[in-house]
Amino acid sequence: MGAPEHTRSNAPQAVGKPWTVVVLAEDVAFGRRLAQTMAHDDFRFVCAQPQAGECFGGGWLTFDLALFCASGAGANGTVNGDTLRTHRGCVVLLGQSATGAVRASWIENGADDCLNYPCDRDELLARMRACIRRRCPAPLQKEPVTVGPLTIWPRERTARMGRRQLNLTTSEFSLLVALATRAGQVLGREQLLEISMGTAEQVFERAVDVQVSRLRAKLHDNPREPEMLKTVRGVGYVLVRPAPF
Repeated sequence: MGAPEHTRSNAPQAVGKPWTVVVLAEDVAFGRRLAQTMAHDDFRFVCAQPQAGECFGGGWLTFDLALFCASGAGANGTVNGDTLRTHRGCVVLLGQSATGAVRASWIENGADDCLNYPCDRDELLARMRACIRRRCPAPLQKEPVTVGPLTIWPRERTARMGRRQLNLTTSEFSLLVALATRAGQVLGREQLLEISMGTAEQVFERAVDVQVSRLRAKLHDNPREPEMLKTVRGVGYVLVRPAPF
């Protein structure tokens, strides 16, 4: 087994970065070429084989993100459920086109995101940033968030509409916080996914539509003519601030 190989950008590093990424590939030379292609000031890459975790003191948890390069592996192949469940913050990069069922299986088994290879470099880097942001969210604010009759206590993870307690799932609460803290601002589906720390069920954009429908029902906001949680056609959603008297 070859020693892990490192690639670095010679440009100045951004404040608070670079994030560390381990590129895991059976063919380390391929992993090194991929890392060189992705070279960016936001990231520092290390290349190794998937079974080389013992080379690092903390295993793959030493890194902010693990990028797996699967060589046409199915659900029981190179990147299987056991492998994914033992790692954190990973993007699975498929070696060939995979069906939705295969991608769904990897996500269900612990992958944060999946993308077929070859792929667009900028899209891959953006997905990696999004995964890291979801794994390392900003600290929750102490003060409650109030939008009209809606009040949210982020730290306590509770919300009320007037005197009525809202019974929200984890993903619904995260989505509502994202909308409320940016009340009056139109947010796109992908942006909402990133801000709200989406779980596996939220990986696909359409899941945002489902969550919004559920939120409207719990807010008692008419789905046909919503007054509070409005749809901006072709753009996304906005939580409307009530006009002052």
